[in-house]
Amino acid sequence: MRKLATAALAFSAAIFLADYIFPRGWLIPAALLFAALGAALLLLHEKWLRPAVIALLFFSLGLLEYDIYSRLTADRAAAYAGQTRTVTGTVLDYPDRYDSYCRLHIRIDTEDLPHFKAIVYDNKRKLEDAEPGDHVSFMAKLNTADMIYGQPYANYHVNGYFLRMSIKGEEVLDKGGFSLRYLPVRLHRFLCERVDRVFPEDCRTFIKALMLGEKQDFYEDDALYVTMSRSGLMHVAAVSGLHISFLVGLLVFIMGSGRLSAIFSILLVWAFVLVTGAGNSALRAAFMQTLLLLAPILRRENDAVTSLSAVLALILAFSPFAARSVSLQLSFAAMAGVICFGERIYACLYGLVPERLHFRPVRYALGVAAGSLSVTVFTTPLTAVHFSYVPLLAILSNLACIWAVSLCFCFAWAACVLSIIPALGTAAGGLCAWLVRYILFCAGTVARLPYSVLYMKTWGAVAWVIVSYLLLFLGVMLRKRKYLRVLLPVGISLTMLVCVLARSEQYYRSNDFVSVLDVGQGQCITAFAGDVTAVIDCGNINRLDDAGSIAGEYLYSCGRRGIDLLILTHLHTDHADGAVRLMEMLPVDTLILPADDDDRDGLEREILSCAERKGTQVIRLENNTETDCGRMHFEIYKLSDAGDKNERCLMIQLDIDGTGLLVTADSPKKQERALVEKTDLGGTDILVVGHHGSKNASDEELLKEVGGGIAVISVGYNTYGHPAPQTLEALDKNGFQVRRTDLDKTVELRLENENGEKSRKR
Repeated sequence: MRKLATAALAFSAAIFLADYIFPRGWLIPAALLFAALGAALLLLHEKWLRPAVIALLFFSLGLLEYDIYSRLTADRAAAYAGQTRTVTGTVLDYPDRYDSYCRLHIRIDTEDLPHFKAIVYDNKRKLEDAEPGDHVSFMAKLNTADMIYGQPYANYHVNGYFLRMSIKGEEVLDKGGFSLRYLPVRLHRFLCERVDRVFPEDCRTFIKALMLGEKQDFYEDDALYVTMSRSGLMHVAAVSGLHISFLVGLLVFIMGSGRLSAIFSILLVWAFVLVTGAGNSALRAAFMQTLLLLAPILRRENDAVTSLSAVLALILAFSPFAARSVSLQLSFAAMAGVICFGERIYACLYGLVPERLHFRPVRYALGVAAGSLSVTVFTTPLTAVHFSYVPLLAILSNLACIWAVSLCFCFAWAACVLSIIPALGTAAGGLCAWLVRYILFCAGTVARLPYSVLYMKTWGAVAWVIVSYLLLFLGVMLRKRKYLRVLLPVGISLTMLVCVLARSEQYYRSNDFVSVLDVGQGQCITAFAGDVTAVIDCGNINRLDDAGSIAGEYLYSCGRRGIDLLILTHLHTDHADGAVRLMEMLPVDTLILPADDDDRDGLEREILSCAERKGTQVIRLENNTETDCGRMHFEIYKLSDAGDKNERCLMIQLDIDGTGLLVTADSPKKQERALVEKTDLGGTDILVVGHHGSKNASDEELLKEVGGGIAVISVGYNTYGHPAPQTLEALDKNGFQVRRTDLDKTVELRLENENGEKSRKR
């Protein structure tokens, strides 16, 4: 068995290195080199060298597999990028529906195209009623699936999609009829609809994520998303090994351990995979659990390390690009944590419980708690790398909630089964809802606690994570001094954490700052003056990260726990669609936005609803006004009630102890000229360039009036030509030093140095 583990781990390591580190041109030569080394060691006929021979040979096989798979998939797809072709295909899943488009998943059937899976964007939404198994035909522009908004994007390749298509002509939809091949996705859809009938409205989104891994509504619910991420409970929202363990644990609790229990557990696991849509994460978890359960059935010793490594190698052999999957990495890291630390944590918890309470339900609860704690050991650093945060109080929320999550998961399935009798199902769903409310209450309580999350936005935070895990390794090595194994690493780690947090807060409170955040094609500006925090705009487009999350993480990293004033210049998506997420992350005292009856997309309604729920004071501005916020003085101009939203947007002058900031938002040139006539702009030190550097803003009169200084352009990936060459030329001609968020990332300007002198340093 250990030979299998050695081969599997070597093969998997090669795939990961090929994907993340080795250049493509090195793969074949490196594979030949490692194979030659393995063959040379084999010729020595030394028994103790056999593990090295196995590792080298399977490492070379991993490199070869990655190169061959890339040539057959991604490289072939790249040859069709930019072409416009007539495409026919079979629909694989129900379309994802959005406000202005729908997205389909198809398998290409066109003879002169590779029969890959592809993502199709339908801006006319004529195919939104397609069902799995239907046939579609259309004219489309083809692109590779490894780039989104000009940035590398791995998720489509991970799931086997190698082409993206935008429909350019008329679509044809032919119904394909029922097929057993698409039964899993139909069952998944049926169960989602069943949840909507059985459970109260305030619990449906959580239940669908917990039961079925259905996360579209989950990610769109800003309050739920923020609560679960900050409390460290995001892992319950994706079908994974945790959910499989809930099922197996319940069956073992009922039937006890043994061969019969293992057989029924395997059948139950694969039934669960079927009804949840047979997604990749569910399949991975099922394979892992099945191999672990096969040991008692085959009357073999359970070697968890071998089972886990064999499943990983098998997955990567079929799909090497799965190495990029965050879900896969977290799943295997979680299982590795359970294998290495689960029994130890269980033994510690079991020893804390009085002997009179050592009956089966208590042991089951302790097992769930031990499992939830052990998974965090290796998933925490991965969370820091992939999501740039560490939930510091995740242990509290997991201890308080995981037992309830386990019961909720099982009761939710029971309620769906009982819904065959509608009244019985609704009653069961209502009872299960109280478990959901308990979980959300506990998660919300933890999420609101100070320092519940550490965001990886500073080098100090990154260093803390690295040092903490080095200390953990050191603690494991100190076998003979048990008290040092715990006290020394924990003590040093906590001391360093306090220093990191205190240093960040002290620095940003001792200096005044204006920062234009890198939110992509959008705008978000923060200003600090002592303990006072103001934010101007919060929105973006053409980027996967929500502007509210970016702003909230930045503010927390600077030691800010609330926002005194939030001003939205206008309610276009690229300036305001992150406001709700931001208000969910940090309390906002006062919100200022233009009075406007044009709310076609419902954005203003969402913002005002969130403000009311959070107790934020709202000022809908109809006229010019001035307001003070600590040492910040704002002059806010609303110069027009006509035209589109850009023409009606607010323009802002901010003064912080004599340093002036001017924000014209997306105002057109005629509004900028009106501002020049209205006020004196000569005291402006920092200009946030209008309309992301568009040629339709940055009027010559305004630039001359400001008279130079620092000009910051908030811009990201776009197809509008921002920033325009003529705008850059005009800024240079008028003496501006230009900073751009697409090139310089977040532009942070310190307004006062340690000696109290005004400065314009970054």
